[in-house]
Amino acid sequence: METKKYSWIRLVYLYLMTGIGLVVFIIGAVSLINIGLKVFIFTQADTDFYAEKPTAVRLVNNLDQAEALKTCDELTEDDKQKIKNWIADYQETVESEKNMDRKRAQRERQAAQAVAMILVGFPIYWIHWSLIKRDRKKEDNKIA
Repeated sequence: METKKYSWIRLVYLYLMTGIGLVVFIIGAVSLINIGLKVFIFTQADTDFYAEKPTAVRLVNNLDQAEALKTCDELTEDDKQKIKNWIADYQETVESEKNMDRKRAQRERQAAQAVAMILVGFPIYWIHWSLIKRDRKKEDNKIA
């Protein structure tokens, strides 16, 4: 009698894990298809999403203030060095963001996540579904 109880629990577990694996696989596949459609067919689909300017470009007013502060006589040498470092960091950030393709970077992050979901979801689905099929085959052989 206990083997029936455990076999029922095992069957529920196998179907549950099969379903979870299938859902994760489908979500990953849909995400990957979505990215492909945006790249190759609907090329303007997410243009507004990337319209916001990078942080460094929005700080240009602060850069003017920092440049003005460099000549202030009331600042210590340490303060002046901090301002120079801030300006150098700012200019480095602006240069690095000029070379960055934000749209491509976001798509690559989404693609990486989608591929990971597929690589995790499909084996979970496949292993558990194989176990279900194997158990059913055993049951069919016992009955016959």
